[in-house]
Amino acid sequence: MRLDRILVTALGTLVLVLWLRAPVHGPVWPIALALTGAVVFLLLARRVPWPAPPPSPARPAVLIPTYNNHRSIGDVVTRAVAACAPLGIKVYVVDDGSTDGSGAVADDAGATVFSHAQNRGKGAALLTGMKALARAGCTHAICLDADGQHHPEDIPAFVAAVRADPWAIHAGVRDLSTAPGISRFGRRFSNFWIWVETGWRVADSQCGFRAYPLAPVLALDLGSSRYDLEVEVLTRALWSGIAVRDLPCLVTYPPKAERVTSFRPFVDNTRITWVNIKLIAERILWPAYWFPRPGASRSRWDPTSRGFSLGWRLVLGVVRGLGRKPATLLARAVSLWYVPFAPRAGLQGYLARVLPQEPAWRARARIYGNFAEALVDRMAWAQSGPSAFRYEREGAEVMVEAFKNRQGAILLSSHAGNIECAAGPDRNDERVKILHILRFAAAVDYGQAVLASMDPKWRPHLIAVNRAEGYSALTVLRVLREGGVVAMHGDRLIDERIVTVDLLGAPCRVPAGPWLLAALARVPVIVVGCFKEDSDTFQVVSSAPMTCVFDRKRPREEQIAAWAQAYADQIGTWVTRWPHQWYNFHDLWSQEPGPAGPVASTRSQTEVADEPIVT
Repeated sequence: MRLDRILVTALGTLVLVLWLRAPVHGPVWPIALALTGAVVFLLLARRVPWPAPPPSPARPAVLIPTYNNHRSIGDVVTRAVAACAPLGIKVYVVDDGSTDGSGAVADDAGATVFSHAQNRGKGAALLTGMKALARAGCTHAICLDADGQHHPEDIPAFVAAVRADPWAIHAGVRDLSTAPGISRFGRRFSNFWIWVETGWRVADSQCGFRAYPLAPVLALDLGSSRYDLEVEVLTRALWSGIAVRDLPCLVTYPPKAERVTSFRPFVDNTRITWVNIKLIAERILWPAYWFPRPGASRSRWDPTSRGFSLGWRLVLGVVRGLGRKPATLLARAVSLWYVPFAPRAGLQGYLARVLPQEPAWRARARIYGNFAEALVDRMAWAQSGPSAFRYEREGAEVMVEAFKNRQGAILLSSHAGNIECAAGPDRNDERVKILHILRFAAAVDYGQAVLASMDPKWRPHLIAVNRAEGYSALTVLRVLREGGVVAMHGDRLIDERIVTVDLLGAPCRVPAGPWLLAALARVPVIVVGCFKEDSDTFQVVSSAPMTCVFDRKRPREEQIAAWAQAYADQIGTWVTRWPHQWYNFHDLWSQEPGPAGPVASTRSQTEVADEPIVT
């Protein structure tokens, strides 16, 4: 239990004792103390921060914990190595203090073996292996048992699931129709407690055949060391918003006389029961777990709009009925809620690099307040068009020069400033008045409803990057070749085409897609931004056009890296000038950077798998 939780629990206990000891008509201070304790409790019991995302692309490895399984571990490893060979991944075994030579058998069968000097439990073995794999550059551990009940031939299915949904835990679901009755009862019993603790139903909470994303799981601060870890990891993962996906797997139960297991029914079931009791108590006492995040699939960030439909409609109604400024006051007041309660991880990297001298709480308050005002400004712009604001321009001649001919162009922006309010006001070219915008179309996205309510004279055309069955890039190419202008962000990852740049003095990953599209269509890229100067005025800034045509004498990856670095340098200059208008709440610096310069997706799985592990 963290120190802040201990302090809050102690304070709550003190408040309760004082309250019970106070006379019925006693002084007011016990009431005041109780209210103070409640406020502190809610402030400290903020939402669990989003776990670190696994790096991309996925680089899985197989992990098998073993303890005195010398009769079965050799066959399991041999079959696992055969299943992994076509996939270019390796097999690792953690020998948890075996006394029968299990580690040596696994080594002879082709696995890389780590050893505990003495038996520490399956959970400890799994954590040892996960940490070693993470140090080796692996992103996922596909775990299975060493007793032969799991079929290593199912490993390719887990690898495919990991690559399709790298954020989730993929948990095997066994067919227990031929299993002992105690196994069927144990699964139902454990599944019930997972549901009580999280509100989510897991099909098989006791199957040891699982694929774990290493970075998010290792960030959960797990405390169990034996079989109870497999229950704890699912509960804490669901609390943190990590999805648990069901994946059918084969299972074989040998006759009881031939079965080798280190599971001790009384001792280990007692441990599992005690962990469930602690988890239930933790959920009851800690508001952060009262409403767990949905275990939704996320690629790199959750595009779903925050807030409730009623809240969005209320703000939009105030904009229409009372005007933009009263709506801004309302939105800024609501934004104060996010200062103590919103996940902090998304802004930590930015604040450390741009606003290191300003108190973090004050910087967050200003950014959240400005973002609330930016949302209101977008609604006002949607209702009234460019006449809603005044505009000053830096680099207006850039647009004039770029659009002298009728070729298309990419306007590349970022989540700094309020570029949505700049769309359409430019008087230099009719094509800029109605843009094509490339963006995610989330299932719950009230911003799209705002776009739909706009006057057709300035309503942009939406190209949904996630609703075109993989053909959104072809749509963009067609628009560009027809002379259209496409606006898109360049600081959110969409697919595996990634390039590493230096942004604000640290490496981070940005998409390579905009530069590939520009080079294929042979159109310029103009980096644009729109920043609020005062309550009614925007400063629209534009960079010089970058001509993206591949030079056949130079590697493509090198050219893409140079173009992307120029974009990062321009964004860095603008956010230094307007530091409190940064609205990218996904930490760009949170992921381990790929190779400097080249597109990261060019690195093969085999190259990663062959790297040595240093323990």
